[in-house]
Formats: sequence, C-alpha cells, structure tokens
Amino acid sequence: MIPDFFEHINQYGSLSVVGMAKNVGKTVCLRALLEYSFRKGQSQSLAVTSVGTDGEAIDQVYQTEKPELTFYPGMLVQTAEQYYHRRRLSAEILDISRESTACGRLITARVKTPGKMIISGSAHTQGLQEYIRQAHRLGAATAIIDGALSRLSLASPFVSEAMVLCTGAAVSKNADELVRKTTFQYRLLNLPLFGQTEAGREMALMLQSVVLGVYGIDAEGNMQDLKIPSLLQIDKHMEQIEPYCHSGAFLYVAGLLNDAILNRFSARKTPPHLVVSDFTKLFFSESAYRNFMRSGAQIMVLRQPKVVGLCVNPLSPDGYRLDSALLRQKIQESVGLPVYDILW
Repeated sequence: MIPDFFEHINQYGSLSVVGMAKNVGKTVCLRALLEYSFRKGQSQSLAVTSVGTDGEAIDQVYQTEKPELTFYPGMLVQTAEQYYHRRRLSAEILDISRESTACGRLITARVKTPGKMIISGSAHTQGLQEYIRQAHRLGAATAIIDGALSRLSLASPFVSEAMVLCTGAAVSKNADELVRKTTFQYRLLNLPLFGQTEAGREMALMLQSVVLGVYGIDAEGNMQDLKIPSLLQIDKHMEQIEPYCHSGAFLYVAGLLNDAILNRFSARKTPPHLVVSDFTKLFFSESAYRNFMRSGAQIMVLRQPKVVGLCVNPLSPDGYRLDSALLRQKIQESVGLPVYDILW
C-alpha cells in the first residue's frame, strides 16, 4: 500500500522517519519512499542519513532478516566510512566531514547507479542540523533522517520539521493496547503550542534559547527566572513555585517532565500550566498525564513536529500477526489520521 503522503514529502525541508520500537516497519517505509521517489523521477530531491545504523541484511538484536535499503541515481546519502566502503553502488563523494564516529568519518555522496548501502550518520543534534543545511546546499529539497523514539532528542522538531511515525505489533501484540500506546504517543507529538498571541510568540522565541532552569510566567505575561536548576527534586522548590500555582500561570521547564513532577502538581487544587521545548522532554506515563489533565491544567510545547504519516507493521518479531485492516481502522479512528501498512 503506497501512502498518500509520499506524494507531498518534497513540501518539507526535513523529515524524520521514526519507529516507536524496533521492527515496526520503519525501514520498510523508508525503502518504499525511496523507490516511490525514483519512480516519480524525484530521486535528486532527496538526501538520506540515519541517527543509528540502517540497511543491514540481518537484525543485530533478533538475528532475523531485515529489508535492505536501495538508493537511486541523484540521491544524496550520508554514511560512515566503514559502510561507504562496503557499498554496492557507484557514487561520487562530495564531502568528508571532520566529525568522526565509531565507524569512521561521515561521507556525503551522490548516487550514480542504483544499489544498496548501509547508512549511519551523526548521533547528535548539531551534526544532524549541519547535515540538513548541507543537503539543501547540495540541491536536495528534503533531508530525510532515519530515526528512533529511543533517541528522542534526534527526532526533535528543532531538528526536523516533519515526521512519519511507525508503530506495530513489536510495541504490543494486544491490538487494543497497541492502539492505546500509539494514540498516546501521537497525542504527545501534537500537544498545543505555547505563545499564540503576538506577545506570546516573542516569549516563546526567547524561551527556545533557554536550555537550563525553570521560569515562571504569570497571568499578565511577566516572566521570571526562578533559579531552579530542574524539577527533579520538586519538593525542595515548592516555595518558589507557589506563586505560579493558580489559574492562568505557566511554568517553563527546560528539563524533562516525569511522573513524580506531574503527580506532585496533580495533587494541588490549581496547578500551573507546564511548558517544555518539545515532546522529547516528556518522560511520563499515560496515567500520570491523564491525572494531570483532569486538574484542568495543560502541557504545552514551543515546537511540535508535523506528523505527515502513520504506518503500521502488524507482524511481531516472533511471528505473531495482528489483523492489519482492523488494526489500521482502529488506529485511524483513534488519531484521526490515515494509517498505512506498506506491505498490505
């Protein structure tokens, strides 16, 4: 099944293809996208790399066969030296980075003949941002990052503007639980944006540069650094937080939010709204989130990724298969977005 969103990928300057777990069909989705672009005559518009390693013939964890990645003439590919030397295609080297990984320096090349290659790129945000800039300088319309939710910061909307989310039976072999977990993840990806007024947008832009601490924002829009390094030991800092525990006030938290933090606020009569940079800062359970939301407060973000597609793999690594059509229908009804099984 060819997803409709493949047709519109070139609208986005950068795209992450992200799996909720291993073996949820992320590589199958990426492989299909590359083939589709080739058949449409748009190979030259794509650049591809990975935050981990992808394209191997054998899964290193389960020792099962994996779909290899085929690249087509005109595509830009960034990978480590070790894998570039093992390529099964011809390509022209355009750049060798100063950054060195465990598998050697990162090589950016333009594919000349169709073939297979393992991709392994930068493992940090700055390296991926530079890869995207380089891809655009070299003429690519869309820089694709093969990612994983296990490396949350590398799927951040501060890195790529759009996302394809892949889920499947590897997350849960119980269909209802899989739908629930996928829906919850999708909800976190689409939390409301902070700063929708003109003054709020200016404040949100300023907060994007804040990497440490906690800031209080009162109902009038006045902001103050509370001199709190993080909320991980929240009980030690309730005195500073107290003035913002009322309706209309916000706390911007530069660090993460976990169950303990949400539960502490949920116990209060009127907790503040909480703001974080993006979904990669969220490490709480669905139950803690639901309790917090029942208090009437919200969790907001400075940036959210645009989820352009959702793909599902109904087959688990141990061979258990869910009903693809029923699974896709249930997830689609829950999230309100078309769901695709690439191999269906």
